[in-house]
Amino acid sequence: MKILAIESASVTASCAVSENGIILGEYTLNHKKTHSEKLMPLIETLMKELELKIQDIDVIAISEGPGSYTGLRIGAAIAKSMAYAVNIPIVNVATTKSLAGNIFDLSNHIVPVMDAKGGRIYTGIYKWEDEELVTVKEQFPCNIEELIEILSQYEVPSIFNGDGSVNYRSIIEEKLKDKAHFATEKFNCLNASTLASLGFQMALKGEMINASDFKPQYLRLSQAERNKK
Repeated sequence: MKILAIESASVTASCAVSENGIILGEYTLNHKKTHSEKLMPLIETLMKELELKIQDIDVIAISEGPGSYTGLRIGAAIAKSMAYAVNIPIVNVATTKSLAGNIFDLSNHIVPVMDAKGGRIYTGIYKWEDEELVTVKEQFPCNIEELIEILSQYEVPSIFNGDGSVNYRSIIEEKLKDKAHFATEKFNCLNASTLASLGFQMALKGEMINASDFKPQYLRLSQAERNKK
C-alpha cells in the first residue's frame, strides 16, 4: 500500500510517500506559510524523484486540523483534487495526534500543545500501546490552565511537544513539577512522515473516507468570524 501524506496545518509544508509503512521519501519546508506556492511543487518533485505517478498511490493521508485556516484549506484542496482524479480514499488524521506521533514513549502520556494564540491552545492526550498510538482524550481547544487541571487528575506523567509546550513550559513545570517532561526541539514540528505512518495504521483498519466526505476540522471560528460575532 502506497500512501501520499500531505501536511499543511502549520508553518510546516511537508509531503511524504510510504509503502507498507516504510517511508520512501519526504520533503519538508519549515519556513513561512507559503503553502499555496510551495506545497504542490514539493509533491510533484517528490513523486518525480520516486518515479511515481498519482495512479500509483493507493491512499492520501491528510492532516485534518486544527491548525492554520489557510494551510488546512490548501491541503484539503490538494488532497481532495488528487483523490478525486484517480478515485482513491483519504485517511484524515487529527493534527494533534500526528504531532504526538513524533514521540515514541511507553512510560508517559504524550500531550501535544499547539499555540492557537490569544491564550488558547489545541491539545489532546495520547499513549502508545505496543506499536499503536491510542487516543486517551480526543483533541480539543482550551487554555493552558484548563489543560493542566485535566492532566493533574492522571497519575501517569506526561511528555509535551509542539510550539505551545515551548511557549508555556514555565507554567507547566511550575504546576505539574516532576509529572511533566518535554520533547527536544526536533520533535515539536509536524511532518508528513509521521502522518504517513499513522495514516498507514488507520488505513489497515479501514478508517478511510471518500474525498467528497473530507473537510478540515478547525475546532474554533476563524478570527474574522469571531470578530463578526
